[in-house]
Amino acid sequence: MGFLGISMDYSFGNWVRRKRKSLDLTQQELAQRVGCSISLIYKIEADVRRPSRQIAELLAQQLEIPPDQRDLFLRVTRQEKAVDHLDAIAPPSASGSVPPPQSHSQPHPSAVLRTSLPLPLTSFIGREHELHAIIQQFQYSACRLLTLTGPGGVGKTRLALEAASHLSDSFDYGACFVSLAGTSASELIVPAIADGLGFAFSGTAELKKQLFNYLKEKQILLVLDNLEHLLNGIQLLDELLEHAPGVRILATSREQLNLRAEWTFEVQGFPIPSTEVKDLESNSAVTLFLQRARQMILDFKPTSDDLACILRICQLVEGLPLGLELAAGWLKIMPPNEIAREIERSLDFLTTSVRDVPARHRSLRSVFDHSWSLLALEERSALMRLSVFRAGFTREAAERVAGASLSILSSLADKSLIRRSDTNIARYDLHELIRQYAAMRLQAEAGEMETANKKHAEYYLTLLQMREPALRSRLQKETLAELRPEIDNFRAAWDFAVGSAQTDLLRCATGPVFYFYELHQYFQEAETLYRRGAEMTRTLIRDTAPNDDASHRARLEGTLGDMLAHQAYFLDRMGRNPEALDLYRASIVLLKPLDEPYALTFALVLYGSLCWAVGDLEEAMIYLQKGLPLSRTLEHPWSQAVALCFLGGTNHDLGKYDAAYEQFQEAMAICERMGDPYLTLFISALFSRTAQMLGR
Repeated sequence: MGFLGISMDYSFGNWVRRKRKSLDLTQQELAQRVGCSISLIYKIEADVRRPSRQIAELLAQQLEIPPDQRDLFLRVTRQEKAVDHLDAIAPPSASGSVPPPQSHSQPHPSAVLRTSLPLPLTSFIGREHELHAIIQQFQYSACRLLTLTGPGGVGKTRLALEAASHLSDSFDYGACFVSLAGTSASELIVPAIADGLGFAFSGTAELKKQLFNYLKEKQILLVLDNLEHLLNGIQLLDELLEHAPGVRILATSREQLNLRAEWTFEVQGFPIPSTEVKDLESNSAVTLFLQRARQMILDFKPTSDDLACILRICQLVEGLPLGLELAAGWLKIMPPNEIAREIERSLDFLTTSVRDVPARHRSLRSVFDHSWSLLALEERSALMRLSVFRAGFTREAAERVAGASLSILSSLADKSLIRRSDTNIARYDLHELIRQYAAMRLQAEAGEMETANKKHAEYYLTLLQMREPALRSRLQKETLAELRPEIDNFRAAWDFAVGSAQTDLLRCATGPVFYFYELHQYFQEAETLYRRGAEMTRTLIRDTAPNDDASHRARLEGTLGDMLAHQAYFLDRMGRNPEALDLYRASIVLLKPLDEPYALTFALVLYGSLCWAVGDLEEAMIYLQKGLPLSRTLEHPWSQAVALCFLGGTNHDLGKYDAAYEQFQEAMAICERMGDPYLTLFISALFSRTAQMLGR
């Protein structure tokens, strides 16, 4: 029997293999001619999968199937006809000639299949039955959403990645992995999926609608990882499947999503070996433990006594992969018998004291507690503070926020408590369950959670402030690539600053956050950020007594005016112009009597630009002419360029083309000095309109 239960004596894959050999082609040669990977040819011939229609058509051509018989071949590949119908296809030509290789001067259709699965840093162990079952589930056309459920640390993500790598060639656009572990709210699922796909939003249409339109004609497998904390808005996935019939979803979650389209598959720990098993090293749980052991101790060769203790460890953690990895992390400092004994002591305590925790979680918790008890004081302190990060952190961030030196990071990595998440830069992350455990420990320390979150917010909002000049320069692309992995940390930092009323921190980040979100086209999320900032500031003003420090009240009013202006901008970007106009006016009223030149310039210029957009040219001219001199005084080239651009647009619409041309020309000169490609593109598009009217 084959991998999917198909007879290997007479199967589709076997027929393809015989046909290929009759043409004297190797698997590599056939793969080159078809334009696919050699692994796909191998899997087709092994009956692991059937080719997509596109690949099947190319196979028919390269296997010299006569044109009048290719429809039959395609129907067999789609399982519309039984394999034995292939007997009707003519045998290879007597000459056994091989068709010449295709020219690769143009990209082959199969070469544009898009795959964005991350390369796993560890080998895939065991799980043959689970992998087989998942692949079989996706053979049913009705199965368009399959959720892998199970406790944290059971290996759902690794299994999903392996299954997706097997399934990706069956989809014209491959498979795309989207981690949602650091996503804090369900409304951020759409931007996360778009980011994973490399899709950029544009215009004022709803983000969800833009994403659905992008996917509606595509055949692609989306791997959505860690959905359990986003269940309130998970109905989005049902909508996505309705609008995009070629999309299928492989999800992971600690609990079912309870959607109409959902099929579920429960992932459990590795099979636990019994004492009667003679060849223990053939067991998946033992294999995983030994592999991790040999990553740390190259010549690790367990004795029979060691294997007995490793067996006990596998039983104590109930075969959970994360538990095994954490346990193996201590082999550098203690033998297997001591590891088993320590885990067993903690397990007995939890079993008798924490009755409401599921059994498998007790054993995993015992590994955490045991690991914690053996950490040095500075390692504990660092691990607790590292829990405030979201979706990973750099070495510099770990040191600045958590006081974690390189030696501490290395030690925690050796103990499998943190992991290197990027091989190109020094970036790390924590397994989500470990992060939650460390956060619980941090919460128990009086005042430590507040201190760590404040350091985290200060670091990331200051980082954005420091990178703002580069975001508005020729380094825009590289800076976005640097900052994009930190978006969940930026979100957490802003949330903390709002929640703890850190108005000074918010003010330093208002401009950088604005441009970072503008460049990503995340209008809806940005409007929410600034709205929450405005609501918080309004509450502080309301609670300020009339006889309080006047300068303090003025700073709060300046913050509110700034927040309202930025909220108005993103309302404008979503097409909600009346609301945006009202907020701009409220912002200008607040800012005019205050010493807030930067905030006032932004409000005046962007209000003027919206007046131009809605056709109120007189109002636009008034406010843009107020904003431009201020921007010159401040030497803020971005604001100058924008003010000049919309003054040019206003003059153009008034028929004053020569004046418009001069203003656009000056704006373009500023853009040339700044090097901001995004702003340059926008202004040049409007400039070209005026140049055309003047015949230039």
